[in-house]
Amino acid sequence: MTLLVSSLLSALLLTLSFPKCALSFLAPLAFTPFFAALAMKKDRSLKSVFCCAYILGLAYHVASIYWISYVSFAGMLALSAFLALLFSLFMLGGYWLVKKGCGVFLTLPLAYLFFELLISYLMTGFPWLLLSMTFARRTVFIQSADILGPHFLSFLLVLTSSAIALAATEKGKKAFLPLAAVALLWLLDASYGLYKIGELSKEEPKASAAVSMIQLNLPPELKHDETLDEQTMKDYLEATKKAAEGKDLIVWPETGVPGIYNDYGNTAILSLRKFRTDHKAPILCGLTWAEKVEGKIRFFNAAALLDNDAMLPEKRYYKKHLVVFGEYVPLEKYLPFLSLLTPIASSYSPGERSHVLELKTFKGEVIKLGALICFEDVFPNSAREAAAEGAEILVNLTNDGWFMDSPGAYQHAALAVFRAVETRRELLRSSNTGITMLIDRLGREKACLTVDGKRVLVPGELTCEVSAYPYRETLYTNFGDMGILLLGVLLSALAFVFRSPGTVMVK
Repeated sequence: MTLLVSSLLSALLLTLSFPKCALSFLAPLAFTPFFAALAMKKDRSLKSVFCCAYILGLAYHVASIYWISYVSFAGMLALSAFLALLFSLFMLGGYWLVKKGCGVFLTLPLAYLFFELLISYLMTGFPWLLLSMTFARRTVFIQSADILGPHFLSFLLVLTSSAIALAATEKGKKAFLPLAAVALLWLLDASYGLYKIGELSKEEPKASAAVSMIQLNLPPELKHDETLDEQTMKDYLEATKKAAEGKDLIVWPETGVPGIYNDYGNTAILSLRKFRTDHKAPILCGLTWAEKVEGKIRFFNAAALLDNDAMLPEKRYYKKHLVVFGEYVPLEKYLPFLSLLTPIASSYSPGERSHVLELKTFKGEVIKLGALICFEDVFPNSAREAAAEGAEILVNLTNDGWFMDSPGAYQHAALAVFRAVETRRELLRSSNTGITMLIDRLGREKACLTVDGKRVLVPGELTCEVSAYPYRETLYTNFGDMGILLLGVLLSALAFVFRSPGTVMVK
């Protein structure tokens, strides 16, 4: 019973740590009840540990990503159950190693680290509830992401829980050695953060652009109603006409352009093309693009830079990381009945074009924009790829309307913070319903659309100046999660080699 209650308490602390509650001070304590319960009683069965870990994982996943049920309740439960299963298996493996003599201080946090790494890549990945997200606003502590990415901070947070649990349950001065080690790691992390803040704050940008991001706060189901396409386009053009003066760039969100762009019979598209001949401010917008490939029409979720009088824009990026059952049906060719599980009429195809779209400002400066569509800013590798291709500013076009005012929109914005830090590029986020914002290279909020104190489900325009800095490579941009993976493997080897029956938590 103690282990079960402790599991539920850890699940509660985890849930409250994540946005939208964002009580980040709870994150270093979140796993302490669960770890402490394991330490207090030394003869837990593997079955009881697995079951309680599963309950912990299921409870906090359901409580944190319940907003997926707005699209699919069954999908939300299935995803939560699957993630909880993986979490409980890793915790079980960690506990088994502890019984073999590996120190609890490192073993259980390492089990969590490998769990996070696995879910970030397994079946295209779901790196959404990374524990590091809870510290998105703790600017000093997130700077190490440009070396080891977001997982290092997650590991440090869980390591803190482990150290506190040992100090609370073990006897003798040695029980406090892990706390001292964790305190030193936090000090080193903060010192690096302060150093990077000082270094980057002194650097001057090489170019800048005046930007307006348009947020209409349209219900997402509108894009499936063709009868409203003309009105939607009219609303975007009216808002753009007011915002365009003196701007180097106007940004619309994902699929802001209704219908299929290269459909000459679409009257909404015709009005957009006419507007472009009268107003010269470039528009970066999300749209659906149709293209004939090998005799078959394929559809792409695209970002296009409309910066000339050409009818069809040459500067386009096609989304590469598609949403399963939201944008494509896996094995659709072989299992066509799976299409019944999704509301989409036809699957999008993944793109192969470069993320980079070149913008020429009215001052004559050329800035390379790295386009990320929808939840691509959740995946570090998408931002890394854009940076490697030469992007100087990252731009995320998204539609968080499906999340409504749930934690989903706030979690999405928090994850984007790490992409800016990892690549050391400023990041523009243009959302249909929120959160529309500009994040600087240190992960700080530089500007955010706010109406009467609200950031979500509000219409408006965010005007800001985004800066491009001299080209910079980071260790994380070059090597990704290889660094934290190698560190995890090294620490695991050390924990196993120096295991000792005299220090086992479970005898």
